[in-house]
Amino acid sequence: MCDDRDSLRHPSFEISLQDLALREPELRAKLAEAIRTHEERLTALFTGRSHNEAPVTPRQAQRLAVALRGLLVGLSQGVILGLTGSVSEQYFAAAARALITPEVLGPP
Repeated sequence: MCDDRDSLRHPSFEISLQDLALREPELRAKLAEAIRTHEERLTALFTGRSHNEAPVTPRQAQRLAVALRGLLVGLSQGVILGLTGSVSEQYFAAAARALITPEVLGPP
């Protein structure tokens, strides 16, 4: 998405939607639900995967999903707005893997 020549439209749309959601409680609830649904999908993907010879618990998976969403949104906006320069998919992947720490995952 960041390499798309129309990539500046993506954060513009997202920021406009967030601005509207801040002023419209009904839209805010819908946007929050869409974000929660996305995080629930990520949580389901991470739950039960092995990490340090133990399965990732639903609570840990949920914490990781929240952190991952925040990281990827922020990095994407930075790339699109020219704040980070050009970064590779490998950079995104390495940053995401760096989240898998005891502090982010929390207790089982």
